[in-house]
Amino acid sequence: MPPLSGPIRCSTIADSARTVGFPPRELRDLQLRVRAGQQTPEWQAHYSVRSGVEGTVNELAHGHGMRRCH
Repeated sequence: MPPLSGPIRCSTIADSARTVGFPPRELRDLQLRVRAGQQTPEWQAHYSVRSGVEGTVNELAHGHGMRRCH
């Protein structure tokens, strides 16, 4: 591989600055309640059905080429 031509451009603070944001308290509280609810046996039993369906659809679509147009 030949060496790169021209100067190597390193990122600078101006073009790669990062910001950190925090969600509003109401959203954070909602997320915490939802995540706590996801730990219950009732929620996990309900979600296992969806998980099985999603796995079946993925198997058909990707494993057997059901999304290919001919």
